[in-house]
Amino acid sequence: MKKYDVIIIGAGSAGLGNSGVANTLGLKTLLIERNENHFGGDCTNFGCVPSKALIHIADHFYKAKASQQFGLDVSGKADMKSILKYIHSKQDYIRGTEDAAALRSQGIDVIIGSASFKDRNTVRVNAKDYSAKIILLCTGSTPRRLSIQGMEQVNVYTNENVFFDCKELPDHLVVIGGGAIGCELGQCFSRLGSKVTIVNRGARLLSKEPELVSNILEECFIKEGIAVINNAEVESFDSGSAFLKYKDGSRKSIPCDSTLIAAGRIVNTNGLALEKAGIQLTDRGRIKVNDYLQSTNKKVYVVGDAAGTYMFSHGAEKMVRMIWRNFLIPIAKHKNKWSDLSWVTFTDPQVAHFGLTQEMMHQKGIKYYRQDQDMSHDDRAIIQEYTYGRMSIWVDDTRSTKNKYILAGSMIAPNAGELIQELELAKHAKVPVHKLNDRVYPYPVATRINQKTIRGLMDKTITPFKKKMAKIAFRLFH
Repeated sequence: MKKYDVIIIGAGSAGLGNSGVANTLGLKTLLIERNENHFGGDCTNFGCVPSKALIHIADHFYKAKASQQFGLDVSGKADMKSILKYIHSKQDYIRGTEDAAALRSQGIDVIIGSASFKDRNTVRVNAKDYSAKIILLCTGSTPRRLSIQGMEQVNVYTNENVFFDCKELPDHLVVIGGGAIGCELGQCFSRLGSKVTIVNRGARLLSKEPELVSNILEECFIKEGIAVINNAEVESFDSGSAFLKYKDGSRKSIPCDSTLIAAGRIVNTNGLALEKAGIQLTDRGRIKVNDYLQSTNKKVYVVGDAAGTYMFSHGAEKMVRMIWRNFLIPIAKHKNKWSDLSWVTFTDPQVAHFGLTQEMMHQKGIKYYRQDQDMSHDDRAIIQEYTYGRMSIWVDDTRSTKNKYILAGSMIAPNAGELIQELELAKHAKVPVHKLNDRVYPYPVATRINQKTIRGLMDKTITPFKKKMAKIAFRLFH
């Protein structure tokens, strides 16, 4: 039996990150991946990379059509075969730096095969056994499957097959799910020319975002021609239609030739024989982990989607940094937490958030003050037609106004994911808000909205007494 310092199961974002750190430290490292074509995991193969490439293409279509008001003549139909070819070329380019050959050239042992536990300390792959001081489960997640009557009558896609099997643009696409994947891909297909309906079981799109943000996004979708049906689910498919059932019991049918299922994700645990390693699951079928990502087997840690907390590629990156700090500096270990997490939904407009949500702050008893700012009078927003935009920042409510720190932020606007980064940096570096207020931003950069929001907070420090003293000082010296 071959022994290693670290065994990593899964070559997605978490697996690649962990193997890179372990190898850099000079540790004897084994990386196990089930499918030689899936290095990079969901992000490279089925998620972030192909979806953002599709968004890029769909944006071309949308802007071309919008230019018709200025005299441009636009005609033609999206060629899905050409679109998929473009997407795959970008995937191949990115994947070339993270495949098995590239990792082996760096000194990492890589095995292609399905791993399972033989006992608490041993992993079996291709009928051979391997052990390590630490085993890291980075097995990721897969789309939740649904069983709906009549599914055989329509083209059924998830994010795992839509970038390979959707070779003709759907006429009527029904998206099941109002989360990030459903919203991003639904808008893409609408912009490419499909008639899209998003059917959402919840009361609003993007349920983890502030309600006002969800409402703005839905209004933008409707303006583009995307139908949004909340509080409903698809009950069956038949004769070119999807039959819906609302929570109040009413029913409705809509045209449908294809459906995209984006109804959540399931942690990958099948075939691992976790019970042989003493690794327990939760009631929801996820791997039971503590605040330090340790499973019920003290030698086995769970990183990335498999940990079942937040499922983002950069979330896996955050976990990798945390877990290796804890391995090397076990005194005062860091916990896996939401407060230093951020996320972006790459719709148009984008939806961005960092820090705890307001609900989480309530639950934790954190005292905060929220400053809201609309973009109706922002010059850049007026010029580029996003006066619907909105942002909020949450600051601690224990210090004087000018010395408050930012706790969290939320924004909906084109490029919100980029615009909000300086505020997240200010939070991370504990920069008091008056430092941002004192900056001079070039006019008319879009990030001036960040300062305008801060200025709205700072205005509360200008009391009648301060105004009176300022007037006296001016008249005294002038």
